Amino acid sequence: MKLKFKMYSFLLFIVLAVITSVNCSREKKTLAELGDEKVTLGEFEKQYLKTVINIDSAKNKSIDDKRQFLNLYINFRLKVKDARERGIINNPDLQKEIAEYKRTYSPTFLVDKEIVEEQIKKLYDRKKEEVRASHILINLSENPAPQDSIAAYQKADSVIQKLKDGANFSDVAMEYSQDRTVKMNGGDLYYFTAGMTVPEFEDAVYDLKVGDFTKKPVRTMFGLHIVKLTDKKSRLESIRASHILIQDKRDSLGNIIDSAGTYQKALDIYNKTKSGNDFASLVQQFTDDAATKQNGGDLGYFDRRRMTQPFDSAVFLLRVNEVTGPIKTQFGWHIIKKTDEKEYLPYDKQKENLKNEYKRTKQYKDDYNKYVADLKKKYDFSLADDGINFLKSKFDTTKTIADYNLDSLFTPQDKERVLAKFDGTDVKLTDVLNHLNTNRDFQRIALTAATVINIVNSAGEQPVMNKRAAELDIEKDDEYMANLRDYENGLLVFRIDQDELWAKVKTSEDDLKSYYESNKSKYSKVDSAGNTAYKPLDEVKAEISNELQQVKYKDAEKAYIDSLRQKYPVKINEEVLAESFKQ
Repeated sequence: MKLKFKMYSFLLFIVLAVITSVNCSREKKTLAELGDEKVTLGEFEKQYLKTVINIDSAKNKSIDDKRQFLNLYINFRLKVKDARERGIINNPDLQKEIAEYKRTYSPTFLVDKEIVEEQIKKLYDRKKEEVRASHILINLSENPAPQDSIAAYQKADSVIQKLKDGANFSDVAMEYSQDRTVKMNGGDLYYFTAGMTVPEFEDAVYDLKVGDFTKKPVRTMFGLHIVKLTDKKSRLESIRASHILIQDKRDSLGNIIDSAGTYQKALDIYNKTKSGNDFASLVQQFTDDAATKQNGGDLGYFDRRRMTQPFDSAVFLLRVNEVTGPIKTQFGWHIIKKTDEKEYLPYDKQKENLKNEYKRTKQYKDDYNKYVADLKKKYDFSLADDGINFLKSKFDTTKTIADYNLDSLFTPQDKERVLAKFDGTDVKLTDVLNHLNTNRDFQRIALTAATVINIVNSAGEQPVMNKRAAELDIEKDDEYMANLRDYENGLLVFRIDQDELWAKVKTSEDDLKSYYESNKSKYSKVDSAGNTAYKPLDEVKAEISNELQQVKYKDAEKAYIDSLRQKYPVKINEEVLAESFKQ
């Protein structure tokens, strides 16, 4: 047994080492050289993925598409390199913008590190599996009267006791559950995965073993649940399938007629597939689904629960290229062929989607509020009564922020008033006003005393989190620095474009006239008699000016890039480019 475990561990080590070496090699492989700088294959792939829907789309792009993007990216990098070598990054205006970006970005990065990452890793691990569960619901409002709460828990306890005594879960659900769908499904919730239900229910389900039920009621916003886990298995990201649909025949009143004949027709077609007949040809001959007839019945990729349940249940049990049928749904009879499947994607490919999914949940709001409250307690955050009273006095409780011009409402001296304090730091009125300029949550809320306090508390969140960020020295974090550098690069290229290119694009009256004469055919119009006439220059001058500026900008940019490519010789490794997205 020990020998087997050691061998397994050794093999696992080898697999992980290979995967790691592949990822590292992609990061280190030089795709292009820009003078003394290098663009790696990994860097190129990361940037390219920002321009496409997903990695499959990137894999399907032609080498010409990838080469075109690479040249655009090289041009971008050349501008950045030139700007940095010229010291443009030290421009006071740019430094001010960078400081403001860090002030607003640091709290976001901090929240991702200290709250989000832990939760989405948990979400990712759970999403590797799909579960099937049944439940019995006992209604209980979110803020019940004591007697209602007692009665609900007593009822839930009696249900659990019946299950402990061996009663069938579905039968008990039919008798006691107050879920309106119970008569149709006996309490069965079908397959789902993490992130598709409320946290309390999800935690209960994923903690169960298949066949077990909760021995205590699970409290959610919907009431009390007794939950049974009926299945748990590895999950596919999505599958692809084709089908042949044989619709039921109906009379003028919509009633199904000759259901036996329709079923027999579907069965005969299914038997043809088992005899080796080409599925796509059978689709052309027999399907009643006009939308998929011309593409061999293809339904594209879809995930669990996207299709109606009988169809879904059947197709997810199939192996690739296996056919099943006839399957009855409300649309008719289906013969289904599974044509492909996608495995659950690795964490780094799902991280952003998981982050966005988690941040839309109530759990995230609860986790965020607790995190901020803990930080405020740690740093002794407190409101300044004098400042709060002053702010209240400036507002009419029947009005909202949207009713005021805040800049003219307060003097420069007013803006220095302290509204809150924490750990030796002041939150001033100017901080609150800046917060209101970017946070629109309070725009239409009556400015009562409670609203004013909520505004100041909300404005205090960012300074408190910046304090925590400084304490953790997050500016030494590699990911933070990479994102900051991306932002700086964007500013540098914008400044280069403004100073080096747009500032030099000049259009004179003679230029406009010359361009007009050379492109006169573009500015023609047909009169009511059908005669072609040219629009006068004054009528199209603004349009010509814009077009001419774009032309001159492109010419100026080309000359600038050509000069940079001479200054920083560019070399592209075509063999490495051909390897992009191959693994």
